[in-house]
Amino acid sequence: MLAAAYEVAKIESKKHDHSTRLDIYRNVLEPYFYSHLTEHYGKMLQEHWESYRPPLISEHAFVIVERRAHHNFRFILQNMAWAAPHMSVYIFCSNENLAFIEAILGDKINSFHIIEAFQGDVSREEGKIGYNDVMTDYRFYESISSSYILTIQMDNIIRRKIPASMFTCDYWGNPWAWRTHAAGGGGATVRRVAAMIELCKKHRPDPTIDVPPLEDAWIAERTNSFPDFEFRRAHLMESIPTNNPVILHQFWTFTDAYIVTPRDDVVKYWTHLLTLTS
Repeated sequence: MLAAAYEVAKIESKKHDHSTRLDIYRNVLEPYFYSHLTEHYGKMLQEHWESYRPPLISEHAFVIVERRAHHNFRFILQNMAWAAPHMSVYIFCSNENLAFIEAILGDKINSFHIIEAFQGDVSREEGKIGYNDVMTDYRFYESISSSYILTIQMDNIIRRKIPASMFTCDYWGNPWAWRTHAAGGGGATVRRVAAMIELCKKHRPDPTIDVPPLEDAWIAERTNSFPDFEFRRAHLMESIPTNNPVILHQFWTFTDAYIVTPRDDVVKYWTHLLTLTS
């Protein structure tokens, strides 16, 4: 499966300019990686899921903001359950995917916080605006009864158990290759709830206007409380390859960094990254 992903990337790399390739890699390669994970870990995650019931209240919480009936939803929930069963879970959804989520959760639904935050089936761009709006609205954070949250998107992979040491500082995400000195962002981010309420109230006091185009960049520009580069790199990976991160976020989007390397070496590294381990 991963060898096939490499070959697809090689073909696509010759057809498009760099910026176009990023979007193509993100969407075309994703199924190859999740198919690999499901093949190798689907049974293990399902067995863990069967007896899983997250607490309604905990110091650290998972947060998903997703309005689509996304094909990775079940895997993401089961991956979270395996990685940190002691963390509560908040899912901010829409009226369009509520029934889909309820079907996945089944009789576990009362152990999850389900908040219908969106309405209607919208375009991709409108969906991005809605996401950025919610994530910079202080009322969003006020609805969460935890000290810290770990945001998880539908293209995240948690490959190691979540350590308590990750919950530090006010805000941080994976380091950006193009801006390593910043707090970072991306699909998985750590946020101190009280700090986010204060930051959003200060810089966006009226949440009905002025929606930022990229919520993680907006917050990163306004916080001075984040771990150093090496700490962030060791825990979260996206555009900067590292050896043993806790969480991956759509690293395949940056496949240009890999396909200059022999296929067997790349497949070996990808296989290592896609190993779930305690």
